[in-house]
Amino acid sequence: MHEASWIISLLNLGSLVGAITGSITVNYFGTKTTILITSMLLAFCWLFTILANRAEWLYAARFLGGISLGKMYSSFSLYLGEIADPKIRGALVFLAMSGVPIGNLIMCIMGTYLKMEISSGISLILCVILMVIFIWLPESPHHLVKIKSDEKAQASILWYHRDCDVDSELQSLKKFIEINNSLPFMDVLKEFKFPHNWKALLLVVTLLMYSQMCGLNNVISYMETILRSCRVTVIKPAVVVIIVTACGIVSSLFSMLLIDKCGRRVLMLTSTSSVIVSTVCLGTEFQLLDLGYDPDKLQPLPIFAMILFQVSVFIGILSIPTTILGEVFQPYIKCVASCFASIAAGIFSFISVATYQPLVNLITEKYVFYTYSLLLLTAIPYTLLCMPETKGKTLQKIQEELTKKS
Repeated sequence: MHEASWIISLLNLGSLVGAITGSITVNYFGTKTTILITSMLLAFCWLFTILANRAEWLYAARFLGGISLGKMYSSFSLYLGEIADPKIRGALVFLAMSGVPIGNLIMCIMGTYLKMEISSGISLILCVILMVIFIWLPESPHHLVKIKSDEKAQASILWYHRDCDVDSELQSLKKFIEINNSLPFMDVLKEFKFPHNWKALLLVVTLLMYSQMCGLNNVISYMETILRSCRVTVIKPAVVVIIVTACGIVSSLFSMLLIDKCGRRVLMLTSTSSVIVSTVCLGTEFQLLDLGYDPDKLQPLPIFAMILFQVSVFIGILSIPTTILGEVFQPYIKCVASCFASIAAGIFSFISVATYQPLVNLITEKYVFYTYSLLLLTAIPYTLLCMPETKGKTLQKIQEELTKKS
């Protein structure tokens, strides 16, 4: 159990390194190139997993996977924010985030029926396919304008926005970049003394805190163990994990359709409320077991709670912070803000995972899940009072409103 806890925790520790290096890479090489580099690191993660014949190989693989995770969260939402039409920007971010439950489902199925070496080899092949795709794709117009490569920027705009006025789009983008011109790192840090910038950073960090401290990583990582502790036998716990993960995919695809119709705030409130219900159900399950109730009669409750948790998480609480991150910062501070946000997410995730087993040993599962519920209750008023609605607005319009409001 000690080695398993470290294998799970090292992913989050590596994400701290990935967050810092990811922001530097985005600033100098652009978001598309950063995603390509991240794919290479992830390929080494799976290669090390294939070669693993002792725990140290798995430690290295998970740490590299964490670096990849941190770099990806520092770049992919920015990349989508730079290339997407405002009307579908939120949907694109949600579509990208749907890769999380899809990947989890694939790994759950392969982990149940295949050897680790075979499942890792399939994952390695998928990484290679991703690298080939991103070698072929053009860099985002924002980065190309930033490095004064106007011809490539025109070609990039034409690629990502097939039916637009390329010259008009280029001039608008150049004006936007010129107004928000790049600054030295220390000067960028000074920008966070302005209310609209530090409030935006506080908003993103707080949303990420809720997404990581709701028990997400613990439920996903220890799901089969939790189901066994709940004495679920009507369906094999490994099969329940597959079903739950599949429900997460449906939820993420459904939320992709709603994000630009209902808006970010509505989905965040819906997601948070549903996660609270699911964690209360899990806490109640362990409470009833402690009181001596027949576990066979209680089996539907933990299965329902797991499905509701997975569906709720991917409706909004996992994807909304990433969407907001790509929308509320000016281009010249976005990389640094993304770095801070990724570091915060890595810290919160590491704290959540590293403290889960000790807390279970100290206060038992029921109080751990009740604690998650109480923490998330504070997210509801915070979302209502502090989170701006960015649905359907251009990045320029969002900045104007945030600055005016501050």
